[in-house]
Amino acid sequence: MRKRPTATFVLAALLALVSACGQAKAGTALAKGDDAADYVGGKFEQVIGKLSDAITDTRDVTNSLDAYFKFDEKWIHSTVTSARTGSPESRAVRHRSQKNPDEIIDTYTPADGTVEYTYLGPMYVQKGVSPTAWVSMPKPEAGLVQPCVWGGVLTPCRMADSAFSAYEADKRAVRGAKSLGDGKTALTVMVPFEIFVKKKVEILPKSITDQIGPELKKAPVPATITLNPDGSLVSFGMEAKFSGDGHNVELKYDFRFTGKASLQDMPKLPDPSQITVLPDRAAMNEFYRKLGEAQGS
Repeated sequence: MRKRPTATFVLAALLALVSACGQAKAGTALAKGDDAADYVGGKFEQVIGKLSDAITDTRDVTNSLDAYFKFDEKWIHSTVTSARTGSPESRAVRHRSQKNPDEIIDTYTPADGTVEYTYLGPMYVQKGVSPTAWVSMPKPEAGLVQPCVWGGVLTPCRMADSAFSAYEADKRAVRGAKSLGDGKTALTVMVPFEIFVKKKVEILPKSITDQIGPELKKAPVPATITLNPDGSLVSFGMEAKFSGDGHNVELKYDFRFTGKASLQDMPKLPDPSQITVLPDRAAMNEFYRKLGEAQGS
């Protein structure tokens, strides 16, 4: 099975797709519609085979993601901030629900040692997921084998995957490219909502996916990727509001690199007596079972 491009590779490579358009004035359209699909699509084909592991090369950075999804009257809104730094690398991810301030899950993988840590907000402790807010567990033996599984980039990887899948399904999905000034470039790809759901940009319960009919499936979700002159990411977003099959959908996802990370971005651990130790896979499975039940309640 051919690998999908990772988020960082897609974003970094897109500069090459539009830079040949030259220096345009701010707001100048570089290409539209079919012209963009023909021009940018051709360049995209040239580089896509090389886009496999670049996300592991993006070191010592901080990221942020703001994710909002609403289906009729049901909605979720969360923010994820993360940092990775050092060699070997330390990583921290902070999940915050904007709907319930007590719904917090942080993870911390220090470079040293054989364990990693999870911090649970009050909601999870009150529901009996763990007797303490901090939990430790063995690190994966193989380390960071699949970079896009890491929580700091999981959703943007899926955003990138959905954009590429839309392009694969229809080369005309590339709908526009323009200069924003200061050498920045924005590229827009139209992603059908069906692909957004299939690629699990947001993991939706069956109670919602069962209600997604043909009208909603074909609804377009613009994915806009904005790059600096050197190809580094300014932002990667998906935003849409549409109706169909008797339902209303609204979504907005905004991912960006926010700066240079350091060890100061890593959390400070409490006294060991305040950390619940999960010694093996069986204990971890039970922990994740309780966590899933708490999230679903």
